[in-house]
Amino acid sequence: MTWLGDELGRIADEMPQRDLGAAVLERHQRRRRTLVAFAAAATVVVTLLAATIGTRTLLAEPRPAVIPLERSSISVGVVPTVESAVLHVAQRMGYFREEGLSVRPVFLQSSAVGVPLLDLKRLDLAQLDYATLFMANASGKDFKLVTAFHQSAPGTLALVVNVTSKVRTVAGLKRKEIAVPGLRGLPTLALTAALKRAGLTSEDVMLVETSYPEMLGGLERGRYAAALLAEPFITVGRESGQVRVVGDLTSGDLANVQTSGMAATEDWIRHNPRTLAAFQRALGKAQRLVAADPEQARAALPTYTKISEKAVANVTLGSYPSKLDLTHLTRIAVLARAHGWLKRLPEPGEAVATTE
Repeated sequence: MTWLGDELGRIADEMPQRDLGAAVLERHQRRRRTLVAFAAAATVVVTLLAATIGTRTLLAEPRPAVIPLERSSISVGVVPTVESAVLHVAQRMGYFREEGLSVRPVFLQSSAVGVPLLDLKRLDLAQLDYATLFMANASGKDFKLVTAFHQSAPGTLALVVNVTSKVRTVAGLKRKEIAVPGLRGLPTLALTAALKRAGLTSEDVMLVETSYPEMLGGLERGRYAAALLAEPFITVGRESGQVRVVGDLTSGDLANVQTSGMAATEDWIRHNPRTLAAFQRALGKAQRLVAADPEQARAALPTYTKISEKAVANVTLGSYPSKLDLTHLTRIAVLARAHGWLKRLPEPGEAVATTE
């Protein structure tokens, strides 16, 4: 029993040491696994950081140079009426400048004046009323509309007389002189339609070409019996007590119709696609602004016409659509054909640039 007791005692004495050794070994193994896991995690983090830094480095690399516009400066012909207000809004708001484009407005007495200037490349773009455009192309020109510009409203175009005149109706103008901005064009086409409704023809009156600002003075001096005025000149004449309206020409055939657009030659459009796109973006931005806030157009009027801030509030603006509507083009073409201004009815779609 002594031997057995001694042996059992020895075993009992050794057991705590064996447990301690096992514990130490187990802790060492856990620590090693932890270090291995940490090293693996660190490797993943480093790899991700390297990838992220690499991606950021790639993103930070300089972008390819933007292709410049073919032209940084263009000349644009416009008639100084409410129709061109949206272009002046784009100027005032800096929309052209944001596109890297400098636009120089060239004021025209009528759209017809813009035809030879476009043809001779003295203008890059011009405001052309749709009647003028159709007639120019019928004579062999290659003008294309690149954007809509203005849509009429009651009161934007009118036949007026001096307040002292005895003429009370359009019919009363037989054998009298009427001042017009051009012998051909949408305003005169509107006058022709009004004369017909009154039982007259264009041969029953005498048309005299002159500018809108000069018409008011001519009426006051008795130079003309009547004048074909557009806004804001109608309001200027009324506010000064000079004129009386005898016929609203934006009614009947021309009620709420798109009247004009910006046009260029096919050759210019083909050689200046980026410049044209920049112009369209800037003008489109102004058109959307004015659609939301018409007062922007009123605020622009004194920058290019002689009108007081008081009179501006009473001006009839019309609207400034950003999309060309072939229905409106067709209305103008049909009316021009009906009055013998066109030998055949044109296809309206052929007058629109493919970039639109």
